[in-house]
Amino acid sequence: MDFDIIVNSLKKAWGDFTSNAVALIVGILIAIIGSILIVTIAPLFYGLYYMIIKAARGEKVEIKDVFYGFQSFSVFIRSWIYWLVYFVVAIVIGIITSLLVSISPVLSIIGTLLTFIWGLIALYSIYVYIMTPSENAIYAYKEGFNIFKENLLMTLVVYIVYYILVVIGAILLIVGLLVTVPIALIFIANVLKTIKPGLKDGSNA
Repeated sequence: MDFDIIVNSLKKAWGDFTSNAVALIVGILIAIIGSILIVTIAPLFYGLYYMIIKAARGEKVEIKDVFYGFQSFSVFIRSWIYWLVYFVVAIVIGIITSLLVSISPVLSIIGTLLTFIWGLIALYSIYVYIMTPSENAIYAYKEGFNIFKENLLMTLVVYIVYYILVVIGAILLIVGLLVTVPIALIFIANVLKTIKPGLKDGSNA
């Protein structure tokens, strides 16, 4: 595995964040506060990830970008489809885990592993989904799976770095998370663009 990808992606993520810090921090706050209304959760986080992708592209991020998921009814529905697929699969995994545990508690490790793998697939798929607006959610998850499968070690390292950044932010409380979370998300976008250079980014508004 090329650790230079990790290092360079982290360095770039810091630069991308500092160039758009205010917009990204305000965007995260809007997404969190706006999520009080359940119906707005999906489009707001769709918009937040769009902001992250713009930052990774080296473009200027604007606060209004967090409302990207509201630009039309079709985009609003599209934002929800991704998360509905995610939660349906998560529920199925939960049911499978419950059945396995009823057979033997030891088998719960299989459910835990399935949940972890599904999380790693989603790690990339949300970016693919937004970057390829002409494709559906199934395509995004299939691409996420392929990227995960072809870059197992890289994906694990990316997840660990992401987790460490979030933990550091949590230790520093809310202010820390407002800094480390966008850096972590931009970091993933940068890694994805490096290991999947053929992925077209057609998310320009």
